[in-house]
Amino acid sequence: MQRIDVTGEGITVTSVTEPLVSVFGTEMRPGSTNVFAVPWDEIADVSLSALSLEPDGARWPALTVNVTYGEYFEVHEGAEGFAEAVGDLCRLSGIPAPDVAALPAAGMVIWPAP
Repeated sequence: MQRIDVTGEGITVTSVTEPLVSVFGTEMRPGSTNVFAVPWDEIADVSLSALSLEPDGARWPALTVNVTYGEYFEVHEGAEGFAEAVGDLCRLSGIPAPDVAALPAAGMVIWPAP
């Protein structure tokens, strides 16, 4: 499970991994929760793109949060808070929220304002 939140302090990405359990009920790998709270001054930009999957051309929209020290976080459309985050970031940039279904393959920067 993944969640993204846009706050006054920055962007928070939470990833939860369920434990891996064998068919015999033995826990093979424990679950984990990772929370990455990135302040605005460490965010270089946020882009919205859609990967086209073959052979049927299904689209997989994603937000990419690029941070100033070279790392990035990718959050897919199925994540909790995805639509709200896109709306909030576009509102902060003063641009209209794009139609995710009609995104160009190259994507677009939605924060800061282009």
